[in-house]
Amino acid sequence: MPLSAVGTGLVDYVRPPGEIIACLSSFFARRAGDPLESEATVVADHVDDLCRVLRQAVGHDFSGYKRSTLIRRVERRMHVLGIDSGRGYLARIRSDADECEALFRDLLINVTRFFRDAALFELLRAEAIAPLLAGRDPGEDVRVWIPGCSSGEEAYTIAMLFAEAAREAGEPAAVQIFATDIDEQMLAIAREGTYPVAALADIPAALRERYTVPHGERFTMTTAIRDLIRFSNHSLVKDPPFSRVDLVSCRNLLIYFDDRLQQTVLPLLHYAIRPGGFLFLGPSESVGRFEHLFPAIDRHARLFTRSPGAPAYPIDLPGGLRQAAPRRDRAGRDGAGTLAEDQAAMRRLVDRYAPPSMVLDQDGAILAAHGRLSRYFDFPVSRTGGSSAITLARPGLRDVIGPLLRQARDGRRQVVARDVEVANEFGIQPVEVVCDPLGDGTLLFVFRDAGPFRPADDPDAVDLAEGDDHLEALEDELRLTRHRLRSAVEELETANEELKSSNEEMMSMNEELQSTNEELSTVNDELKTKVDQLTVANADLRNFFESTDLAVVVVDADLRIRNYTAAATTIFPLQPVDRGRPLTDVASGLDDADYVADARAVAAGAPATQRRVTSRDGARTFALRTLPYRLQNGRIDGATLVLTDITDALALERQLADERERLGLAIRAGGIGVWEYCPDTGETVLDGAEQALFGVEGVPGMAIDGLMARIDPEDRPRVEDALRIAERGEADFEASFRVLTPTGDTRWIKGFGRTIAGASPRRMVGVSIDVTPEYAVAETRELMLREMNHRVKNLFAIIGGMVSTAARSHDDVRTFADDMRERIAALGRAHALASPTGEQQAIALADLVAATIAPYRDHAGIVVAGPDVRIDRSCLSSLALMLHEWATNSVKYGALAEGSEGRLDVTWRRDGDGVVLDWVERGGVGGAASDDDRAGDVRGFGTLLVDTSARQLGATVTRAADEGRFTLALRLPGSVLAHG
Repeated sequence: MPLSAVGTGLVDYVRPPGEIIACLSSFFARRAGDPLESEATVVADHVDDLCRVLRQAVGHDFSGYKRSTLIRRVERRMHVLGIDSGRGYLARIRSDADECEALFRDLLINVTRFFRDAALFELLRAEAIAPLLAGRDPGEDVRVWIPGCSSGEEAYTIAMLFAEAAREAGEPAAVQIFATDIDEQMLAIAREGTYPVAALADIPAALRERYTVPHGERFTMTTAIRDLIRFSNHSLVKDPPFSRVDLVSCRNLLIYFDDRLQQTVLPLLHYAIRPGGFLFLGPSESVGRFEHLFPAIDRHARLFTRSPGAPAYPIDLPGGLRQAAPRRDRAGRDGAGTLAEDQAAMRRLVDRYAPPSMVLDQDGAILAAHGRLSRYFDFPVSRTGGSSAITLARPGLRDVIGPLLRQARDGRRQVVARDVEVANEFGIQPVEVVCDPLGDGTLLFVFRDAGPFRPADDPDAVDLAEGDDHLEALEDELRLTRHRLRSAVEELETANEELKSSNEEMMSMNEELQSTNEELSTVNDELKTKVDQLTVANADLRNFFESTDLAVVVVDADLRIRNYTAAATTIFPLQPVDRGRPLTDVASGLDDADYVADARAVAAGAPATQRRVTSRDGARTFALRTLPYRLQNGRIDGATLVLTDITDALALERQLADERERLGLAIRAGGIGVWEYCPDTGETVLDGAEQALFGVEGVPGMAIDGLMARIDPEDRPRVEDALRIAERGEADFEASFRVLTPTGDTRWIKGFGRTIAGASPRRMVGVSIDVTPEYAVAETRELMLREMNHRVKNLFAIIGGMVSTAARSHDDVRTFADDMRERIAALGRAHALASPTGEQQAIALADLVAATIAPYRDHAGIVVAGPDVRIDRSCLSSLALMLHEWATNSVKYGALAEGSEGRLDVTWRRDGDGVVLDWVERGGVGGAASDDDRAGDVRGFGTLLVDTSARQLGATVTRAADEGRFTLALRLPGSVLAHG
């Protein structure tokens, strides 16, 4: 929006935000200062030069604009630039092309809108547009000219009226509208035909629906309407007018022209309009002295018709001087000799017999010179033009040429300067200078001697004594009388011219008063609108004060109460009569009176303050803000106390703090990491726990790609898919994945996240939990299940083998059942030695022996001894069966039998990479015979079971019996032992 505002060309200042206040203060300070009485005069003295520079820069002559308008616009630019003198501003525009363009834009007062003065346009439709369409010749278009069309609203208004009238008459809109202006920027807007939607309110509803196309905050005129209009750059002052025009709408343009320019423009408009055509002017404009050319149809509506007949007045067509030269050339060819003789005679008459004279342009440059001018100028004046008469004039005459030039040019009347004393090196010559405007815009200066030459005083010179000749005295008296008579006649002529000029000025003032009346009406409407707005604002303010829950007290600079809200009465016992009462005299329900000091300090210029205060009973807490009370001009004139009840907010804040603390403790205790992810930028924010989980300690923010790189490649696609689904809002983010830490460990993480609805830019917030222990437990459980399955299979295989073998060697079922039960119990005790977690760990041989003979400790003396030897767990079942079989036989036949009072020694020793276990029994119930039987070759079920288990272990068993001593030697290979 700021760039669009600058692009309109209507902005005076372009400043950074921090400099706007100072710039505005400086501008209004200059406007509010005491104006210099001579400022307008100083600007007026340079208006001609300003117009000349502006004409050279932009190609348009503003010298015919009203002087007051020019001066006001120049003064406004001087205020904007901070220039105090007209000479300084003249120097500025001479050196600054941008300022020339800015002044040019300021002089183009582009004020227009659709259907401005709607009632007058309705009269135009009835009195001019409808008759023109009805009376047009077939095959011809109605021609309309709108000079000064600005941004095109008036042109589109008239086009819509023509189109609507043609539609009602059932005829095509055969009309050509020429809309012209000298402002190319406004013409560009008009050609586009697009305007703010607020302008639709000025267009009647029926035309609005038919001829406009809305586009959001703007609307465009339909193509049918735009095709009726031709916008072009054309100057009413310097370009030739259009011709054969049926209607000219020149509204609110002539009010900016001075009387001379209006006298030039109105005949041009009469020339452009065909007989019977119409002229439509603005409410503050009139045809002035040209009423015979434009009889009024409706004087109030400023609608005129063009009188019939050819023009009977000289028309100063723009460019006419350039077009006249060829005609003079043709006339010269027809009578060259006669014309040359006439010109020679006229030149001789002017040079020798007429008073000295010269022709100047409006800027004071010499165009032609006649007669002897050396008495009035420093050196002979060239007739070719180009020199400045003001520069060449002698002292005395130099001071009057400029004012004469301006007054005669602006007033278009003859001006005389009398008793002008022209000084040279020989004396003083009194002269009269007459300035007479010519029809082509140039000015004729005539110099006449007004008295005898007065020589300069020379103390060495003596005057010639005059005689007493009576005739000479009479001649002098006659000459003086004639001079006085001539002066009286000239004064009378001058008085007549001044009266005529005064009459013209009165007419111009009447037009200006009409324009002022229109401006006052507009101002009155604006003031009425402002009063209505102020009434609504006061009502809004009163309702706010009565309905708001904020306790507000407004005091002036002396701390007297200006106003207060209804909520403030719960703290201060205020009544309507307390307005104007000092705040210090009013009791309050607060526990301290520091608010008074705050209000006094802020009213004195201190910055705004904020504090917490409590009620006297301590039940309520308020946030007290003391703000400066500023007037419209920004000056501080009091303070505003705003008290907000924050009791509930503070309680909620404490609850939130407690909840936040509990949540923080829970997050820290659970090792939960919190993260935030922005999908649009790919950036993440990680708290300390999250950084530790990903192994990026000390990096609170990093790109999502960096985190993805730490996720196991097998899990990464699944995590990215879950993120994309969450970004689209289809589901929350949930994924379990492995993270590779810098130490090489693998950590299992489970993440949850959710996209925040309505966040801009999009954000996702979530948590991460380290689930590595859970996954380890799950893996252990799975391993235990596999191990248990393996053990059960092995046990079933062992038991199956035992059953098969026992079935072949037992005939008694009860004996068979007892043996099987004891063997299975021994296997159970052996397996009890395995790790309860299912881990593959070694088993001490001492523990296995102790568990096997534990039930028989009280049967005999038992000695168990040997080095620390670990048995591989996979060999446990076979070795346990062998030891159990030996222990069972010892209970039945050997040292462990009840009442045997035997002895059992179980020892082992290392033998190479293996181990040799010795089972030695002494004593027993069977004596020697029993020993022989046990050491013999009889192979029962127990012996078969021991031999089978030994083969499984790769071990060897030897047996020996000798006089009450029974020995079993078991050599275990190194594969049975656990290593490491």
